[in-house]
This record gives sequence, structure tokens and C-alpha cells, in this order.
Amino acid sequence: MSITVHNNEVLKGIALRLEEHVFNNCKIIECQVFYDGGPFQWTNSSFENCQIAFRGAAMNTTQVMQALGMLKQALQPPQTVSGSSTVH
Repeated sequence: MSITVHNNEVLKGIALRLEEHVFNNCKIIECQVFYDGGPFQWTNSSFENCQIAFRGAAMNTTQVMQALGMLKQALQPPQTVSGSSTVH
């Protein structure tokens, strides 16, 4: 699978799978974001008013964390997430 690099982009109103993407100085706005548990990276980027869906390994991890009391099921995600991160 190839890696897609986004530099200084505004992505709005699209469906996006996080795996194999690199976001540098980007804004992801009102998107449907899917995360399966694979690698991605963001630097100085933000997610604004996005719907986030955990699938596969990521969903299994959140379910285990909920069962162990590490995450609350009724917790609402923040409307805006920004900063930098690398997930391997």
C-alpha cells in the first residue's frame, strides 16, 4: 500500500481512511474519518467537526478499554483535535 502525503491542504466533506496517510499543516473539516488501527502521521494539523469511526483492531482496542473501565462509553469526542502525532 502506498503512502499519501498531504501538505498544506484543506480536506472538507470527504470520507477518509487514516491509514497510510501523512498530514502536514492540514485541516480536515467535516469529514467522515475511519481508523482501523494502522500507521498514520499528522504534524501541525487539525480535525474539525469530523465523525470518527473505529474499525477492526482499533474498534477491538476501544471495546477492551471500555470493558476494563478505561474509557467511558458515553464520552463524546472533542469537536476539534489539533497538534502532531505519529501512530505506528
